Amino acid sequence: MAEALQVPTHLTVENADFSRALGFIDGAVVPLAEAKIPVRDLGLMYADMTYDVVHVWQGGFFRLEDHLDRFFASLSGLRLDPGMTREAMRRLLADLVRRSGLPDALVYFACTRGMAVPGSRDPTLSQNRFFATVTPLVLRGQPAEMQRGQNAMLVRDVARIPASAVNPVWKNTHWGDFIRAAFLAKDEGFDVPILCATDGAVAEAPGFNVVAVIDGALLSPEAGVLEGISCRSMFELAAELGIPARYGRLMPEQLAAAQEAFLTATSCGLFPVTRLDGAPIGAGVPGPVTTRLLNTYYARKNAGWHITPLSSIPPP
Repeated sequence: MAEALQVPTHLTVENADFSRALGFIDGAVVPLAEAKIPVRDLGLMYADMTYDVVHVWQGGFFRLEDHLDRFFASLSGLRLDPGMTREAMRRLLADLVRRSGLPDALVYFACTRGMAVPGSRDPTLSQNRFFATVTPLVLRGQPAEMQRGQNAMLVRDVARIPASAVNPVWKNTHWGDFIRAAFLAKDEGFDVPILCATDGAVAEAPGFNVVAVIDGALLSPEAGVLEGISCRSMFELAAELGIPARYGRLMPEQLAAAQEAFLTATSCGLFPVTRLDGAPIGAGVPGPVTTRLLNTYYARKNAGWHITPLSSIPPP
């Protein structure tokens, strides 16, 4: 008998208490609705910023140090300074979650270029701004959606921004290509677009890495994409389960002919892709490898895998 996909049923919009959502901005913790940045902040005006998103699971951060590693690498690459050390940031984020009282949460944190100095466009003169928010964790894929899987469109008319222009390894808000592709996909009745690189290879989807199951092994694009932490989690679990996994070049025809496919993201772990360009992938339902990985992901998290308890992080 095939293993059933097991997805938590309580992390819904209806169950989420957004009255507990908080923000940290300009040195103060405030209700989320009061967390604002100036309209002339260069992060808002020119997408001159970086960010990351980590989730809290049953009172502990999942892979906090990996997210901080990526955030500080992005800060360095984009020449941004949050004005605090890594340890201070770790304590601040933990304190924000504790104040919210949310056991399962999404924590978004960012650093913008800040305000331009009047009369100058010199980015080195701006004082950078750090802010963070904590909101209830609502799973990107609810149980019925996960069982159905994503109906994806491979968008060929909009290429992913090349790494020579915007380095995707530095997490950024240059989503013009993603948004344009999303409208094209929605116009045609699809759930999500998958973009290709300028050389025609599969790249990524908005906020998702792409993984194909080919000959029983996982393959995910290695170049021109964000180095996803959720994708890394699935590869680690695959290694535990004896499933081969590698990063490499994934072509559209390989994805279309794959036995299974899924997307990975912080807000869902993975999301099955069951149709591409109107045709079923494999049997057109979440496959056994996808199902086993997601079920193992939740079982391992529930057992404390990669979890940093909030109680282990001192207050600021």
